[in-house]
Amino acid sequence: MFSVTTAAGKRYAVKCFTRNIPDQEKRYRAVSDHLRTLPHRWKIGFDYQPTGIMVSGESYPILRMEWVEAVSLIRWIEGHLGDREALLTLARHFAEMVDDLARAGIAHGDLQHGNLLVTPNGSLKLVDYDGMYVPALAGMPATEHGHRHYQPPGRANAGFGPDLDRFSNWLIYFSLVAISMDVTLWHTLHEPGGEHLLLTDADFADVSTSTRMAALMRHHVPDIGRLATQVADLATRPLSALPDLIPLPEISVPAPSKPAPAQPGLPPWMAGHVTRVSPPPPVPVPLGDHHRLVRWTRLTMLGLGIATALSAVMIAVTGLAACVMATLGLALALLSSRATYAFLPEHKIRKAIADQHRQAHRHTNVAAKTTASLEKERDRQQADDSRQAQASSKEMQDLRQRQRHELDAFDRTTTERLSPFNAHIMSVSAKEREEINDALALLQQEFVISYLKRFVLRSGHVTGIGEGTVASLRAHGITTPADFTDVVYTAGGYGQRPEVHIVLAHGRSVHVHGVGETRAVALREWRRAHLDRAMRQPGLPTALPQTKFQQIEARWAAERRRIEVQRDAVRQDRASHRVALAQKQAQEMKQRTDKHNLRTRSATLAAQDINRRISEERMRHQALIQEEQDLLRELQAYRHVSYGRFLRRVLLGTVST
Repeated sequence: MFSVTTAAGKRYAVKCFTRNIPDQEKRYRAVSDHLRTLPHRWKIGFDYQPTGIMVSGESYPILRMEWVEAVSLIRWIEGHLGDREALLTLARHFAEMVDDLARAGIAHGDLQHGNLLVTPNGSLKLVDYDGMYVPALAGMPATEHGHRHYQPPGRANAGFGPDLDRFSNWLIYFSLVAISMDVTLWHTLHEPGGEHLLLTDADFADVSTSTRMAALMRHHVPDIGRLATQVADLATRPLSALPDLIPLPEISVPAPSKPAPAQPGLPPWMAGHVTRVSPPPPVPVPLGDHHRLVRWTRLTMLGLGIATALSAVMIAVTGLAACVMATLGLALALLSSRATYAFLPEHKIRKAIADQHRQAHRHTNVAAKTTASLEKERDRQQADDSRQAQASSKEMQDLRQRQRHELDAFDRTTTERLSPFNAHIMSVSAKEREEINDALALLQQEFVISYLKRFVLRSGHVTGIGEGTVASLRAHGITTPADFTDVVYTAGGYGQRPEVHIVLAHGRSVHVHGVGETRAVALREWRRAHLDRAMRQPGLPTALPQTKFQQIEARWAAERRRIEVQRDAVRQDRASHRVALAQKQAQEMKQRTDKHNLRTRSATLAAQDINRRISEERMRHQALIQEEQDLLRELQAYRHVSYGRFLRRVLLGTVST
């Protein structure tokens, strides 16, 4: 995918295809024609160009698409974790888009995070229409099977039709709702950089052993558990049997902590994050007249001054002593006025407010440090949970693989034990067929011999054989074709012709005087002609008599049964041991799954607890900041209440504002 900008400043996304798709142009034309009739905001414009790019002198197609400023679904989720309202709104928009697709009778074919873009205003855009189904493409095969983490196990066997997205619809909607209800699920179930939301194809392949699925199905939020159970059930059904997405009418979520009050002119989500604009300074509280205290203070200071002066004269001290006495008198006068100022109600109120402000400031600093410490603890916990989730997933995969290898090894070993029995049974069957064939061949041989004995050799029956040769043959017991089987030649001495020998029926060969090569060939052809006629006789046996056949069959059947009994005993032993092994593995898997579920549950509760504590501490911090600001504002109201002003009033009688 490339971004290009035209000379006119128009920006497009350009896709180059890496594989040949049958009828690609026809498919895109059908999709374009159908989408053109739809008014929905989630679609993007595109233009299929069959000769859009040239490489090494050869043209290839491209797809030019409208450029959209948006981010993929996973990036958007990571940027809005904790913003429940935004996540629920996106889930609602997704359900509306799914409803649009269903009403239009179309399916995207590959609904997943990479093909769902979210714009800055929170709207959805659907991209990549390579595998989209529209009614005009009915009857054609699918060109792809979708992202593996968003499809049920049976997707590869499903047809190409409007129900392609049904599982993906439920999965994505459920994931968005679950994350909005419990953000810790993202940290515990989503692997950083993973090509999935909360669940993977491994979780769909074996729902009963999936730790992720178990954590979701047993979640304390009822809607999460119910939707997870439904998704787990849908993963076991064919796509054609899945229902359309039915979004939740209401979302039941445990009540969140009370948020900081929204400030005028700000949206609710900014409450607690923006310092409130301070109102105008408060009306200053003036220093009261306090005529009696002022007069009493004046008199006291005057009396102390006179008494000090008289004391200095009376003791007739030096000038230096008088200076010291004057200074002492002034100090006593100031202390007296200061003591009087401490009794003023305005000063008491100002001092109390100042003490409260200092205390609130200390508490604010402590709350800020506590919040930062909790956030660090949460980050460490989330990192640990993520590592633990990856380790748990790896552990479960290793366990499944080990158990699969264990079963495979068991099957191979037990199959090897059964192989000799199967081979023995096949050998028995082969021997049975051989005995039947041999018995039939013997019957046929007896018939042929009987037939051949009917033809007695006489002079003139065979070319070149007269009375003398017939007599010589008879002398060796050869009177019919049944009396010999073949003619062979034995090499003679140097320069001598080969000697002809006739092979008798019982296997011995004889040399008959007067039978040379020519007569031997004639005898052989004479026998072969009678043998051919014998094999064509209608009386030639073609099957064993039923009694003989049953005798042979019964004998070998008993041998087969004996072997089969032994084999069945091994099979039964194998089956019982395999059941025991499967039960042992299931128990092991259950223990491991329960352990992982407990760990996931503990991690989820711990994450919820620390998030709750952070939220409470943030609210407390904001409240302390507000309290500190309110106290500071109250303190500003007493900015004209001071000892200096009081002293000027005592000495001068007036106080400037």
